[in-house]
Amino acid sequence: MISKEKRFFLKKALLFCLVLISISLLLFNTLLNEFYLKIFPLQFGVVALITVFSHLKLMNASQQNPRRFSTTYLSTMSVRLFIYLVFMLICLLIDRTRAVDFVVTFLVLYLAFTIFEVVEISNFLKKNPNSSN
Repeated sequence: MISKEKRFFLKKALLFCLVLISISLLLFNTLLNEFYLKIFPLQFGVVALITVFSHLKLMNASQQNPRRFSTTYLSTMSVRLFIYLVFMLICLLIDRTRAVDFVVTFLVLYLAFTIFEVVEISNFLKKNPNSSN
């Protein structure tokens, strides 16, 4: 059974994704039309899914053993960065023609989702009485 906090986070993550998709569609259909990549939906999906799964893992870690939260956070972020690196390398090996556009798009998505996750995990740790704060 999924907890109320996790359901609330998933709703906020879905809303955040919908807002980002709307902004992306607006920008790529107007100002940034020449920079749109066909792989953008895959980029978006990979970053969104990894962010959601890592956040849920961090929520579980803070609820189960608050003292091990730091270790879980560092290991989760390391695995996440490794997955992103492998994804980027594979995509860039397949198509190098628009590498700069790919990297810039990926970094913008990474930055947006990282800010979202940091804000959400900070709010969760403040509200959770079992957390290490």
